[in-house]
Amino acid sequence: MKLTEAIIKRIEELSYSHNITITKWSMKAGIIPSTLYGILKRKSGCPRIQTVKLLCDAIGITLSEFFDVDYINSAEYEEER
Repeated sequence: MKLTEAIIKRIEELSYSHNITITKWSMKAGIIPSTLYGILKRKSGCPRIQTVKLLCDAIGITLSEFFDVDYINSAEYEEER
């Protein structure tokens, strides 16, 4: 699995497990919803760490908790186009 795909999967997984819509989560994080939807639809490339941190803070998890899943830790790096 590519890194971007793994991060998208984790965002979707956390949205489901925290019972929060993408729109509500992005607004709570202070991110424009279209930014998060762009990431999820693979139009924005891999999200910046600052974006992931804002998402984590909004649902009360750490960056370590976000990234501590096997499929992210084993993901392959991909060059941005």
